[in-house]
Amino acid sequence: MYCAIDIGSRIRYFRKLKGWSQETLALQAEINPAFLGHLERGLKSPTVKTLEKIACALDISMAELFAKPKPVSGEKDAILTELHDLLQGLSVNNLNKIAIILQNILSLE
Repeated sequence: MYCAIDIGSRIRYFRKLKGWSQETLALQAEINPAFLGHLERGLKSPTVKTLEKIACALDISMAELFAKPKPVSGEKDAILTELHDLLQGLSVNNLNKIAIILQNILSLE
């Protein structure tokens, strides 16, 4: 069974998650910024090597880059998905700090 993945949209999604411009990602991945723009718009097809460079620059695995986005069914799920995406790349130390902060905030209620 064939499952089409819009790789350009996936690249754009992860780039925006980091708050990066196309130029920033292109510089980090050592690729041409115009070429990155073409990739994101689906005008060009990347090589595996280019995808590896982009995934490495974004600090994600190739599997994450190709993973089908999970459907979101409601405001709560959307917020949880956004939080998950924000926390995904953090170190264990930073995750522990955030957990403590959340526990303190929740204990105020």
